[in-house]
Amino acid sequence: MAANQTVTVHGNLPYMPLVKDATEHKKSVYGLNFPLGSKKTTGGFFAKETNVALIRDAVTQLLKTDRGERIMLPAFGCNLRKFLFQPLDETTFEAIKEEILSSFNRYIVGAKVLKLSVFPFGEIGPAGGNSLKVVLILQLIEKDLTVFDVEVQIK
Repeated sequence: MAANQTVTVHGNLPYMPLVKDATEHKKSVYGLNFPLGSKKTTGGFFAKETNVALIRDAVTQLLKTDRGERIMLPAFGCNLRKFLFQPLDETTFEAIKEEILSSFNRYIVGAKVLKLSVFPFGEIGPAGGNSLKVVLILQLIEKDLTVFDVEVQIK
C-alpha cells in the first residue's frame, strides 16, 4: 500500500482512549505568585503558582484593587472602598455582591463562587464600619473540584 492512500474502515471499532488515565492529565492553571518576589528563597523572584494558591492570590488582588488603578486594565478591580462607612443593610450587600461577582466572572478563570459573605470589621459606628471583611467560598472548575475560601479585608 502506498503512503498517500487513504484507508477506510467500516463497522464498529472499540473505543480506545489516547491517554491511559485521563484524570492524571487534567489541566492545571499556572501563573506568577503574587506579590512578586515574596518567595525569593523557594522559587525566585518570579515564582510560579498553581490552582488554589494562584486563584486565591488573583481574587485577593482583584478585590483589593479599585477600578482605574491599573493603567493597562482600567476596568480591573472592584470599587469596594466606596462601601466603607455605609450601613451594611440588604441594599448595600446586594451592591457589594453585584460588584464582586461581575468582576470575578470577568477576570477570574478556573473557579466558581459557591458562597459570598460580607462582614463589618473593626469599629462600628452609626453610619457603618470603617472596614469590611469579604469571605468567598470558591470551587475549582477543572482539576479535582477542591473547595477553598478566600478572606480579604478592605480598609
